[in-house]
Amino acid sequence: MTNKYIEIEMLPTACGIGGSFSAKASFCLDNFKAPFYDIEVKIDTGCSISTIPLKRLKVSDNLCETLKKIDVVNGVPYFLSYGIESGGLRHEVPVTDVEKIECPAMKFEHGISDFMIGGVKISSDKICLNYDRKGNVLIGMDILKDWDIRIGVSKVTGKSLFLACPMENECREYIKALEMHFGIS
Repeated sequence: MTNKYIEIEMLPTACGIGGSFSAKASFCLDNFKAPFYDIEVKIDTGCSISTIPLKRLKVSDNLCETLKKIDVVNGVPYFLSYGIESGGLRHEVPVTDVEKIECPAMKFEHGISDFMIGGVKISSDKICLNYDRKGNVLIGMDILKDWDIRIGVSKVTGKSLFLACPMENECREYIKALEMHFGIS
């Protein structure tokens, strides 16, 4: 099913304070033959560069190790991302191929196609892959910067709601949802 905008209710944390916005995604990656369907992704405005940790997708340790070695040897563009689990500590930048293969902070830029989040076609054709981590698939500001996004309490449901529409999709349905849930016209 194709949608023009995303509407997600916030999933509360177990303790009831805060929560997160998750959706299902599907996509094809340039280094895999098989497509991925119904993959849970988290919307994360604090994430600069969207990242797919392949181990989260149940890709085997051996395949992840092989794919990472291929990316290192082929000089695939990468970013270093230490994330919250590193406690903000400074790290040495890996220089040699061995250091790069051992560094869990590397995420490599790959092509993505047939990319949909919550039934909405995403125009982004690049995403980063991490071969070492098992954390959440994060949709960050490299993708979200091109969307109109509203977060608030719905006047209809009384629940926290994320409404978003890629700017290229601006449509009457999204405008109606903004009016209905948030009184924005």
